[in-house]
Amino acid sequence: MPEADPVFEEQRPRLARLAYRMLGTLADADDVLQDAYLRWSRGDRSGVESPGAYLSSVVTRLCIDRRQSIEARKEAYVGPWLPEPIVEPDEAAPDRRLEAAESISMAFLVVLESLSPIERAAYLLRRAFDHGYDEIASILGRSEAACRQLVSRAEGRILERRPRFEADPAEAERLTGAFLGACSTGDMDGLLRLLAPDAVVVSDGGGKASAALAPIRGADRVARFFLGVTRKAPPEMAFRRVLVNGRPGLAAVLGGEVFHVLTFDVDDGRIAACFIIRNPDKLARVHLGDGQGWGGGTPDVDVDEVARDPGISGFQGPG
Repeated sequence: MPEADPVFEEQRPRLARLAYRMLGTLADADDVLQDAYLRWSRGDRSGVESPGAYLSSVVTRLCIDRRQSIEARKEAYVGPWLPEPIVEPDEAAPDRRLEAAESISMAFLVVLESLSPIERAAYLLRRAFDHGYDEIASILGRSEAACRQLVSRAEGRILERRPRFEADPAEAERLTGAFLGACSTGDMDGLLRLLAPDAVVVSDGGGKASAALAPIRGADRVARFFLGVTRKAPPEMAFRRVLVNGRPGLAAVLGGEVFHVLTFDVDDGRIAACFIIRNPDKLARVHLGDGQGWGGGTPDVDVDEVARDPGISGFQGPG
């Protein structure tokens, strides 16, 4: 990369947040920022009055184009596709915790996947980055009225999914600890008390790690799934509390390597959704605060087999 430009570097954190929210993967976001930097450093900037607005426009357009390749990869993906998580140790330094808290929840990222690229761009520019409709119109090449319609349509789709994006941190911490305790002790009744009746588990292995190939729905099936996975896990496996996109979560670690990362969507004091990321490609950037890396370990726990257990009725595999 050419020598760092101070104007671009000042904008980089905001541009990185925009790219990650648009794309849901850190690798793609990095590529977009690299392309944006090259355009900025090599282009004619004599007519640029607002570097921030200009770079927002460049990054947004690059992200809209990049979404096409992401959608193609998703179509060929094995099992459910989840965004790449941003994981920090729970004891991260205050500045790192603040940065994590500003990130977008996994539940919200999943909902954003239901939007078209241009709807997603319009919604994020307006609601997450507070751009005016005149700026959004200029970035997207649409009229202000059309951009208002895009944001309105996006909000309607988001409301249909009804996720509760911001649970009280103390409540989320309590549920995370109680969930781990119930799984560790095999407490079926205790686990059921923590789960919403329509709770769902979405597990992402990408064909590279064992994972349920379809969402598991209903509190009873979800509880049986987690108890089955816990029962068959190696005794040496340890769980560590982490922050997943700024929200409480768990990381399963065996032999210094990550087994999976799990985070919850909480609604009305109960766990409404559990998102499990097991694809090692999506865990490659996860590191402990002491510098010890977490790789993409895959211990011999066949999650797909557990999900097919007769006690977890209603599981559907691919096809």
